[in-house]
Amino acid sequence: MDNIIAINPQGPIANPDAAFMRKRGDDDLLNAPTHSAQHAYRLFNEMEDKAKEKLVCLHLTDKFEIISFEVVAIGTETYVLAEPQEIVRSAALIRAKRIVLLHNHPLGSPEPSANDIRAAVELKQVAAAMRIVLQDMIVIGDGGYVSLADRGEI
Repeated sequence: MDNIIAINPQGPIANPDAAFMRKRGDDDLLNAPTHSAQHAYRLFNEMEDKAKEKLVCLHLTDKFEIISFEVVAIGTETYVLAEPQEIVRSAALIRAKRIVLLHNHPLGSPEPSANDIRAAVELKQVAAAMRIVLQDMIVIGDGGYVSLADRGEI
């Protein structure tokens, strides 16, 4: 399990349960550059209501434009597992220069756990090795979110 990230303890997307989706031309949120955690949260705030933890990766250009997003993993009520190398490999294949990771806490609080922070730091290192910037990791919970970048955690 050394290569697996464990993450413990959400705006609307047309089909958020799809494994991988290209951006939609008719969605204003997806067509606008993603410069803030609030914008990313607005794209995926529906994750607040999910019964299982979900990990989503936004793939961005160097100008913060959304290339695509990927549902990386769906876990249980209390955790989700993902390999940092797989997250970065997907981003590299579509030539993303930046990524934003989002995941939810179905049990309520968006407060990041120690494992959330450790996972983000590890992912940042793996991404940097491929010249991809982990722009943020956003934890979504009841009625809100916490940005690890805004807090200076990553």
